[in-house]
Amino acid sequence: MKTEKRAVPLGVQKPGSKPKTLTQIAIALIVFGSICLISALFVNFSRGKSISKSLPLQGGIVGPIQVKKDRTVYLVEVFQRVNYGQWSSVTGNVLDQDKNYLFGFGEELWAESGRDSEGTWAESKNSYKMKMTLQKGTYYFEFESERSRNVSGNITILVHRKRGSPLPFLIAGIIALIIGVVVNEIANQTFTKMIEAIEVD
Repeated sequence: MKTEKRAVPLGVQKPGSKPKTLTQIAIALIVFGSICLISALFVNFSRGKSISKSLPLQGGIVGPIQVKKDRTVYLVEVFQRVNYGQWSSVTGNVLDQDKNYLFGFGEELWAESGRDSEGTWAESKNSYKMKMTLQKGTYYFEFESERSRNVSGNITILVHRKRGSPLPFLIAGIIALIIGVVVNEIANQTFTKMIEAIEVD
């Protein structure tokens, strides 16, 4: 006696197919999120030769910097050795090709030490970083310094051209991973089963 195989109507899922479909979606999202996070690391690497310059205490100008493409990301690092009990405020100004002011940035560098009920302590900050996105053109970085009397270290400037901004990749990667984990939990209850197994043990 022959058994008839009934065709599943279009749009109607077979029993058990929904969790499988959700699992596939979860895997795709997790893979996509992982690729985005790896891409964020890749674009954060420096591209081309970095510029390094040592400036005197009062500051100076670094440049010209030739930007060949719109929305090029640069990372500027500022270093100055500051001894304990000293401080230095190093300000950077971004100038256009005619050395007109565009925008500025800066932070204070310092070093402190002392003693409290837990013993001696020491804290310091001898550098800071500034990331910026520049349009095509020619730029200069002008640095100025205000400092305590005994500061003697020169100001060292490093300028790195980055492959791009990692922020869009980070946002997309984190969102995709979160949604992927949630969808996988709905389909397979992976974490729920793990918790239940731990409670049984």
